Amino acid sequence: MEKKYIYRCEDSVEGILTGIYDAWASVHRHEENRIEVLMKEWQEPLLFAEYIDVIPDAEKSEKVQCSVRLRISEEAYEMVMKAILSGEQEKGEIIYRFLIYAYREGARACRSYGNPWVMRLFETVRNFDNESHHLKGFLRFDEQENGWLFARYAPQNNVLGDLMEHFSDRLNSENFMIFDEKRRIAGVHGSGASWFIYRLNEEEYRMLSDTYTAEDSYAALWKIFHRRIAIAERRNPGLQRNNLPLRFRPYMTEFR
Repeated sequence: MEKKYIYRCEDSVEGILTGIYDAWASVHRHEENRIEVLMKEWQEPLLFAEYIDVIPDAEKSEKVQCSVRLRISEEAYEMVMKAILSGEQEKGEIIYRFLIYAYREGARACRSYGNPWVMRLFETVRNFDNESHHLKGFLRFDEQENGWLFARYAPQNNVLGDLMEHFSDRLNSENFMIFDEKRRIAGVHGSGASWFIYRLNEEEYRMLSDTYTAEDSYAALWKIFHRRIAIAERRNPGLQRNNLPLRFRPYMTEFR
C-alpha cells in the first residue's frame, strides 16, 4: 500500500488554498496527496499516512486564486470559491482533484460532467446556490427595541456573504444584522453604509443567542395571514416539506 500525505487545513479560504498550494509544490505525486479540511473536532486518522498541518498563508492563497482565474476561467474560480464556503466534508479533496483535471483541460473542464470530480464540485456548488436562494426568501427579520432588524439562522453552507449582498441592496436604509448560529459569525449593515462580517467571541455569541425575539403586531398579522390563506382540503405536508425544508422553520415567524 502506497503512503498517503494528508494536508490538514483549517476551514477557511486561506487554509484550503494554502493546503492545495503546498500539496502541489511538494515532491509527492498527486495520487499520494490528499487535502483534509478540519471541519469537526475529531477525525479518524488513516493508517500508513503522514499528516501535514497547513499554516494558512495569504500570499499562497492569492497565487492559487490568480492561477485559477488566468489558466482556467472565471467560472472555475467562482465554483472553487463557493465550494470552499460549502458545508461539504470532502470539499478540500474535491477542489484539489478538480484543479488537477482543469489545469490540463482548461475552461471546458467546468462542463465535463463525465469526470467524477467535476460532477462532485458541480453538486457541491449547486447545494450552496440552492440554500442561498432559499434563504433569500425564508429568512425572517425581527425589529429589536433599538430599531435594528435581527435575523438568525443555522445554514449547512456559509452563505452569509451572499445574503448580506442581497439584503444590503434591498434594505440599504436599515440597520440590520444576520446571525449564523452554526459558524458563530454575524453580518452587520449600518444604514447607508457598507456591510461586513464579524467573527464573534464567546461572550458575544452567548449574547446574540439569548437575543429576545419580540412578538410585535406585524408578526401576529403575518401568522394570521399565513393561517387564513391556507386551504384545509388541499393540505399537502409532503409537498410543503419539499418546498420548505424542516430545518428552515424554527427561524421563520409563521412556524414559531
